[in-house]
Amino acid sequence: MRAAAIWLRSPRFDWALQFGALAGIAPPLAIYAACDPPRATTLLPLASLIAVPFLHVFGSFFFAFSPDRNRSQSPPGALAAVLAVWTAASLALGVVAPRGLATFALLYGGWHIFRQNFGFLRELAGRAGVGRDRALRRLDHAACLLPAVALWLFVSARGPWRFMGAEIHHVAVPAWLLALAFAAVPVAALARLRRPGGRAAAILLGGNALALLGPALALDDLTLVYTLSASYHGIQYLAYLAERERERLPDAHPTRVLLPLASAILVSMLVWLGGLTLLASVASAVAERTLLVAWYAIVPFHYFVDGRIWRRG
Repeated sequence: MRAAAIWLRSPRFDWALQFGALAGIAPPLAIYAACDPPRATTLLPLASLIAVPFLHVFGSFFFAFSPDRNRSQSPPGALAAVLAVWTAASLALGVVAPRGLATFALLYGGWHIFRQNFGFLRELAGRAGVGRDRALRRLDHAACLLPAVALWLFVSARGPWRFMGAEIHHVAVPAWLLALAFAAVPVAALARLRRPGGRAAAILLGGNALALLGPALALDDLTLVYTLSASYHGIQYLAYLAERERERLPDAHPTRVLLPLASAILVSMLVWLGGLTLLASVASAVAERTLLVAWYAIVPFHYFVDGRIWRRG
């Protein structure tokens, strides 16, 4: 008898996790790939796209700073202390080492995206009863990491190298190394396909590669590439948060279950965008600088938060 297929949640959920994210970034990706930059910016300003990933950032903070939801070894008080330290550090780095800060944030962003999918694969392995298989864990990690490595090498080799207002550090990358990095991505995915939960794992790894490499292969504005990759990841993240909320209260009505999460995100976005709009009406240069400072204080900290609250063995 053939063993039942193993999914992260269900075939419908697993496919929707990828197609929903793809549908979310496809319109801006098509606009910026087909139009010249001035025309694309007129149709869809980059500033509006940068705001999109903050939806899942605020969703992450809702979980992290909710004692009822955050059961990790990093309680809300400890995370708040880290935020205070990182905010001060990011302000200082923005002054004394802006290139280092931009490079760190970009690399950390790629790490964060592939670690989300690694977490999904670890959950999938647990459902398959092979969560303690160390060889499988190493394969899962490599299969998720390789698209990020290919992305970093590709950006370093091709450029442009300006990200969030600063030039990033980069090294010369030989063509053979770049080709090897890209070739390793499907090889690792095919190897994972042969292991338990392989079908669902292949879907996750395909989405991971698409999120990391798709925008970079189609576009050459590094901030835009990052924003679309983060949006793909963020749509998946919000879908997963919603599923976790439903699982936490399975007998409650979905509207009642999701209302606290949706309300927290909505209020946070209104405060965030309202504050920037008010600043922009007074002094646009101040608003732009505030956005940059807040981005560096909030977004990399969000990477750290997720690495703590969703940590698995």
